[in-house]
Amino acid sequence: MLKDEPHFLRSIKSSVRNLNAYRVTQDFSRVKLNQNESPFDVPQDLKEEISRKLLEYQWNRYPDNFASGLTAKLSAYTGFPAQGIIPGNSSNELLQALIYATCNSGDTVVVTTPGFPIYKRIADVMDIRVREVSLRRDFSVDPGHVIAASGGARLVVLASPNNPTGLTVPIEDIDAIATAIDGILVVDEAYFEFCNQSAQQLLAKHWNIIVVRTFSKAFNLAGMRLGYMIGNPELMDELGKAKLPFSVGLFQQAAGETVLENQAFVKTNVARIISERERVANELKSIPLLQVFPSSANFILIRSWKV
Repeated sequence: MLKDEPHFLRSIKSSVRNLNAYRVTQDFSRVKLNQNESPFDVPQDLKEEISRKLLEYQWNRYPDNFASGLTAKLSAYTGFPAQGIIPGNSSNELLQALIYATCNSGDTVVVTTPGFPIYKRIADVMDIRVREVSLRRDFSVDPGHVIAASGGARLVVLASPNNPTGLTVPIEDIDAIATAIDGILVVDEAYFEFCNQSAQQLLAKHWNIIVVRTFSKAFNLAGMRLGYMIGNPELMDELGKAKLPFSVGLFQQAAGETVLENQAFVKTNVARIISERERVANELKSIPLLQVFPSSANFILIRSWKV
């Protein structure tokens, strides 16, 4: 710390000061590709239904801290017991709560790279060490490398499908990693609806797997900030203590419940996106000097070669 630094800077811990500000270009044009949002808005009649629900609430009262109505509908949607589901103010909040609940400063988290930068960012703020495991050249995950890097780690985070590659991690590899590690394995399934492969099928076998999902992609609710995680109910009881109370507001609960009650538009839009993803990928493959990677998400990764 320099003597001539402003006093207000001396009040901020170095792990925060060393971070770059998280900035994403906010372009609200009709065509926008940089944040993997849905190109479709929530239908107007459902917006009106959400608004009607809000008018019935008492805004001067705190919301249901456990979002019981939303959790019940998530249980029906996932086929998983409500006791093992925790909604949150976006999947980012839940990832932060997971790291806060499991790690002290100086502990280790394992992530793969390239990957979603939020995992490392949350850990850096807490002075938590991050071991980054490089993906193979074809951007697949090497489970042996992940297991080797996970010795002593409190948390291992995998995204499936992965951002920015669009590739899923095979279920047998997730199974092998969960079996081999001592810590918790978080599987970020933000793009689950575009691939219909989920580590949820392993939850009965592995107490240490937590699946995290979002309403921002397939459910067209990026502006709402809503997500949920599922896992062993006893483990979730403990993890839930690290989440901020009342973080899922009335608006989020009403919106989440309404889209879960009216999933036809979601399924239609997901089918349209998958169809268009495949059409565009096939068109791109016909262009020389482009390598198009298979995608199970709502985006496509392309490698371009120089002449």
